[in-house]
Amino acid sequence: MREDRFNTAVARPLDKPYTKKRKKRLAPLKALPTGEKLLYLFTVIVCVALAVLVLSRFAKVSELNVAIQNTELEIQKVEKQNHQLETESNRLKSVERIRKFAEQKGLELTTPKYLPSIRP
Repeated sequence: MREDRFNTAVARPLDKPYTKKRKKRLAPLKALPTGEKLLYLFTVIVCVALAVLVLSRFAKVSELNVAIQNTELEIQKVEKQNHQLETESNRLKSVERIRKFAEQKGLELTTPKYLPSIRP
């Protein structure tokens, strides 16, 4: 027979009439035994419990990391403030500042006329 190239003038054999196919009946599913069901249930419960445990530990670690970061930031702020206070303290302790303050208040620096001796 010649090659069919979708030519309508070519004779084709008739197809078989549609026949209904019967579905094969599958054997009814057998239920799992009670022991096996309990084993599966126990396995699922253990897996869920482990997952919850791991996630709770992860959450706790994350919470502690955030607390550590906040504490480190607070430490840096306090160290900066301490440095500022130390520089201000050194400035206030300077001899020149104390001498100027004393002169403004009317105090005079006098040298002692005699030096006390420390003899028994």
